[in-house]
Formats: sequence, C-alpha cells, structure tokens
Amino acid sequence: MNILILNWKDLKHPQVGGAEIIVYELAKRLVSMGHEVTWFCRIFKYGKPEEIINGIKVVRRGNLITMYLHAPVYYWKLQKKPDVVVDISNTIYWQTPLWAWKSEKIAYLNQLAQEVFYYEYPILISRFGKLIEKLQYLVYLNTKFVCYAQSTKTDLISMGINNSKISVFSLGVDHDRYFPGKKSKTPLFICVNRLVKMKRTDLAIRAMGEVCKNFPKARLVIVGYGYDRIRLEKLRDSLGLEDSVRFADENILFFTKNSNDKKVSLMQQAWALVFPSVKEGWGMTVTESAACGTPSIVTDVTGLRNSVLKNETGLVVSANPTVEELSEAMENILSDSNLRNRLSKNALKYAQKFTWDKSCQQFQKIITHTS
Repeated sequence: MNILILNWKDLKHPQVGGAEIIVYELAKRLVSMGHEVTWFCRIFKYGKPEEIINGIKVVRRGNLITMYLHAPVYYWKLQKKPDVVVDISNTIYWQTPLWAWKSEKIAYLNQLAQEVFYYEYPILISRFGKLIEKLQYLVYLNTKFVCYAQSTKTDLISMGINNSKISVFSLGVDHDRYFPGKKSKTPLFICVNRLVKMKRTDLAIRAMGEVCKNFPKARLVIVGYGYDRIRLEKLRDSLGLEDSVRFADENILFFTKNSNDKKVSLMQQAWALVFPSVKEGWGMTVTESAACGTPSIVTDVTGLRNSVLKNETGLVVSANPTVEELSEAMENILSDSNLRNRLSKNALKYAQKFTWDKSCQQFQKIITHTS
C-alpha cells in the first residue's frame, strides 16, 4: 500500500514533540510491513527538501502556513497517487477532502485545541480560532477518523462526527528505553513537557511551594524547552524556590536514545510525574514514566483521563485544580508509602500493555479497512 502522511513536523524538526514520535513509530513499522510511506511536512533551517529516514520518504515544503498550499501541489504532481492519505491535524487539518480525490482519506486527530487557545493567544484570536476549528469539521463529515484516546473520540462526536466513523487505536512505549530503576532517596517530582502555557507548569511550581512547607527536602525537576521557560524561572525565584525547583539541562534529549539518557534516569528516580496540562492527546510522558515504575498526578482532561487509571496507576485532580488541590495530591504521594508503592506497581503493570508493534497492527488494520 502507498501511504501519504501529512503532519506539520517530522522527526528531525528542532521542535519535535510527542506527536511526531507517534507518527515515526507507526511509519517505520508500516515500512517494515512492506508499505510505501511518504511523510510530507514543513521545512526548517538546515533541513533537506527530501531524505529517507529508516525507509520513510520525508518531503519538506513550505513554512507553517504555506505547507498547506504545497501539499495539494505535491499530491497532484505524483504520477502514482497514494492509496491512503493520513491527514493529521495540528489544530487545522490539511483539507484533503477538497483535493485528494483519488485517494482514501483518514483524518487523524491528536487533540482538539478549543480551550487551549485561551492559554496561548489573546481572547479575540482564541474565539476566532475555536470557531474556525469547529467549522472545518463540516468538510470532514464523510471522512473516517482515527485517534488514540476514548475521550478524544468523545470530543470528535461533539464536533458532529458520527460515532461509526471514528476508530481508536492504542499507543506504545519503548520498553527497551523505559524500564524501572532506583528511586531517589529524597522526595522527587518531575515535570516532563514543553514549556508552554497550556501545560500549566506554573501550577506545578506554585504547588511545590506549598509542598515544601511540610516536606522541605522535596524537589521538583522540570525537563523541557519552550518560550515559557523565562517566565517560569522568574516565578520560581519570586517564590523563593531556587533550591527546591530545578530546570534540567535543555540539552537533555527528549526522544532520542543516548548513552547518558538523563530523561529516563529522572523518570526512574522520580516518586511521581506531575502533569497538570489543559488537554492532551494522550500524554506520552505518562506512559513512559509508568514504564519506569513512576505514577503520575494529572488533571481530569481529555487524553490524561485515559492514560492514567484514577487511584490505580496515578492520581487525578480536577480539570482546573487549585494550587491547594494539586499540592495535596503531591503530599499524599510523599506521606503514604503504601499508596506510592501500590501506584508504582500498578503503573508499571499498566504500561506493559502498550507496545508499538501492537499499536501499528491496530493502525494498519484501520487504514487497510479504509482502502
């Protein structure tokens, strides 16, 4: 089968995220199954217009805006049209029902933006963004959808997509990289995410200020990069938490194996991952931490409410928690060793269910059935 994947970034983009890792893990396995896979995305500084990565043909055209114009041009220049076009949304889809007429289409959703707009943009732009995001689904009413969380499926139904047109597949985790290690002797929390406002890392920092009043030896390590880092560092300093909250080296490689894998080491040492995000497609770092025997404290939002089994593999606070609610959950982890050990054991067991081979088999079945 000839498969064309449309996604705004590829594995080598300097701002690669979890969504790109998912696409890569699926694509390379589809290639190994005998499929021909092309990954179309935007170009970046020093990026080649075209290259082969583990059998995947990567084609880079345009920037964040013009890539949507380059995609149909690229498609119609192909002598052999793809059997399936996987249209992956980064808030905005590629509008393939309007131009990829000779191929089957799968609309692939990581997560709806909706309330995320209000954390990242001024209010007028946010309202316009929400409207545009919803209106675009009118183009996709007859298109099949795929996502990887039941709560995201619910979001799609709220956009007018028929339940029968939505398939859900599970994600995987690299168990060769993520596995249990020795826990820190002193209380350690971690945040592992991009440093942008929608992740609400500031809430974790404020909660840590409360935790330290009762557990002065507790520490929080923040692993990530993004435009919000300077603001977060100033917040930490203003709260007098310089000794309690540390930002990890920006050079820690999030998604690449290396001989000194500090990200995994921190996940192994941590007593819990703290992830108070506004919304997620799933929460890759939750499952990665679970594979290291580390439970998570998350918000009751799309994606995260599926990646964590409440009071079994982690703790779930309200969708918009107060500092006190989040700090209370963190203190419960520190004060109750039986709870901590039980969550750790269950998280590890839950993570064992997720493999990339199983994930790709499910995904292949969906797109094969489509075509």
